[in-house]
Amino acid sequence: MRFPSSWSAVVVLAALAGLARAGSASFTGVVDLAGRRLEALPLGPGPTVLVFTRTDCPISNRYAPELRRLGERFAGRGVVFRLVYADPTETPAAIREHMRAFGTVTPEAAVFVAHPSGPRMVYRGRIDDRAVDFGRARPEPRTRDLADVLDALTAGRTLIPRTTTAVGCVIAGLP
Repeated sequence: MRFPSSWSAVVVLAALAGLARAGSASFTGVVDLAGRRLEALPLGPGPTVLVFTRTDCPISNRYAPELRRLGERFAGRGVVFRLVYADPTETPAAIREHMRAFGTVTPEAAVFVAHPSGPRMVYRGRIDDRAVDFGRARPEPRTRDLADVLDALTAGRTLIPRTTTAVGCVIAGLP
């Protein structure tokens, strides 16, 4: 499976703790795969989905096909997907290899929309409820949280910020 060309990747070096608070959009310490420092995480004109990932998480890697489908489904509706490799020890070479091998992966996403005071997080959590716990998964999800959020946003509905609990690998170093 190839990495969708409409996706981009960044490496987060610090300050991810701000994502734990809905509405926060402080992203200092971010670089792209070419090593260019970004002052703020680039957002698109429509909803922007940050997909948090690690190259070594098997739960995340199982979501590659679903995230690829979501990226293709919502690309024509102005939704921008960005991979966030949250482990600062992962090298650009390892990230590129991971992107080539899996296309996109993660068990957690954060969705941002434009707001006059700056980007506003309207959703943070699981892609769907397929992963029940470590080592336990449903054959098919009962709810498709991320798709539902993106359907609502692209239909022009305003969302109250919410979170769901994702099952996946821990991102070390966060408070």
